[in-house]
Amino acid sequence: MVCQIVSKEITLPTWIAWPPIDTLYDYVQFMCGEHESHHDIPIASLPRHLWNTPVAIIGAGAAGLVAAYELLKIGVSPVLFEANPQRIGGRAYSQPFTDADGKPSTTTFAEMGAMRFPPSGKLFFHYVSDVFGLPLNSQFPDPGQVPTKLYYENTVIDWPAGQAYPSCFEGIAKDWQTFVEKLTSPLYNAWLKQEMDQVKAIWQSYINQYKDLSFHTAIRQGIPTWTDNDMNKFGALGIGSGGFSPLYHVGFLEWLRIIINMWEQNQQILPCGIRAFMEAFYTRPVSLPDARHQSLKSMNAVIFNTPVTAISSGSDGNPIVSYTDPSTGHTVSQSFPAVIVATTTRSMQMMGITSSTANDLGRVLDPSAKVAIRNMHYMDSSKMFIRTKTKFWKFDSSLPQNIQMDELPRGVYALDYPQTENGVVLISYTWGDDSTKLLGLSKEERFSLFQHAIAQVSPEFAMHLVPMNGEILTIDWQTTAYYYGAFKMHYPGQELYAHALYYQFLSVVDPALDRGIYLAGDSVSWSGGWIDGALQTGINAACAAAKRIGASVRPHSPLTQNSHLYNSASIPN
Repeated sequence: MVCQIVSKEITLPTWIAWPPIDTLYDYVQFMCGEHESHHDIPIASLPRHLWNTPVAIIGAGAAGLVAAYELLKIGVSPVLFEANPQRIGGRAYSQPFTDADGKPSTTTFAEMGAMRFPPSGKLFFHYVSDVFGLPLNSQFPDPGQVPTKLYYENTVIDWPAGQAYPSCFEGIAKDWQTFVEKLTSPLYNAWLKQEMDQVKAIWQSYINQYKDLSFHTAIRQGIPTWTDNDMNKFGALGIGSGGFSPLYHVGFLEWLRIIINMWEQNQQILPCGIRAFMEAFYTRPVSLPDARHQSLKSMNAVIFNTPVTAISSGSDGNPIVSYTDPSTGHTVSQSFPAVIVATTTRSMQMMGITSSTANDLGRVLDPSAKVAIRNMHYMDSSKMFIRTKTKFWKFDSSLPQNIQMDELPRGVYALDYPQTENGVVLISYTWGDDSTKLLGLSKEERFSLFQHAIAQVSPEFAMHLVPMNGEILTIDWQTTAYYYGAFKMHYPGQELYAHALYYQFLSVVDPALDRGIYLAGDSVSWSGGWIDGALQTGINAACAAAKRIGASVRPHSPLTQNSHLYNSASIPN
């Protein structure tokens, strides 16, 4: 975990940082209305003559599905264009292992994307628990939460479960704690007392101080006593919780958000897999305005194997979606009153959303959003999973359940899913340069190198790494079609880009700016790489689309958010 430090006046988990610091907008309160017991009420009211109005949604990931689900409830006919031939979910992707009969396993899977969920992701938990009733009762095996071994500069270090941090990292841990607590304590104390003007003032001061600083520079300035060796140690293993050197170049505010919003504390896993969460949006029937019940699946709302190739603006002011018809291979163009683009920002650029053509004259998006999409930094990431015959680490107390190292695998996690006797081991989880350096290797070559490195830490653990059916599951998100990367984590100086992307949906309230196109996805959120950001922006876009087509959106919706809550700067056209 990045940090578990909060003010000494606050005890976790009784207090959770919510709503998100960058918006201070409570999505759960809006979704529940005035009564907390109401978990699935419509976001808007659509006049009867507008029922079945089509709204295009590009991408059937978390943001696209939540937008479609909420729009379906008010009587809209969502049309989801999904480039994948048969899978929904986007980067919320549980890839099943294959059983001996060649069929996908129903009990074991690899979480290729979203896999751990903090309690401060309240919107996610609202849907998981209150709306869909999915089980969520398993702790993610974070370093120090379970028996852990570290490997740093060819030395093995034991880290018993429950110990705050390994003793050899005591100095670094205390320095980091002191630095972080100076930032979190005043903000948390004001937040706990609901002194929200003070909360805003403090966060604005951090924006002013850090918006142009990298993570590396902020540490150098905040902990000036650290030597180059300390920086290397922290970059390799943090305080024993995972190395940060591949992320040293990102903006420090991105790290401060992770800490302040408590996104890496008390993380849980979904025993049934994130795929079950995605499928719930797709298959769960909703009550339509005419009292009928229908699901996105029953109305064939998702059009699979249909990449969108362009978005333009029609002469009537409505957006036009061009896509490849999977049955003919021909390009088809269709006008919609509203379009939600719920893909990665890199995919947005690949479909030409940032370019101007002769017929749309640049009307598709505001110039500031185009600049942000072109320039926003996106992170590489790779994972490798195997399935083992048993949960071998549970039968030998000397074995770790988590390994962190400065060698190629970086992070190793043994996952205990209750519905199976098999073990699932995340052999390697890497970001940035640590991910990029693997791209020239086959999965077999990687596995051999990873197993050899793990054997230096725990020969017994490595001996058990025998993939069932010889199956090794890997992903490199940066080389995966229609994604081109794993998650947004912006550079210093890109705070203003994040502002432009997140608040783009508010163009609907200004007729001079509204083009009928609204951006969604964790890529345009304040929390890149976290599913709550995808859900929040999906609801933003759904409210915007509803208003665009003539619905009355409920009071206190995301459309009432204050885009000037904080000042980041302005983006040049």
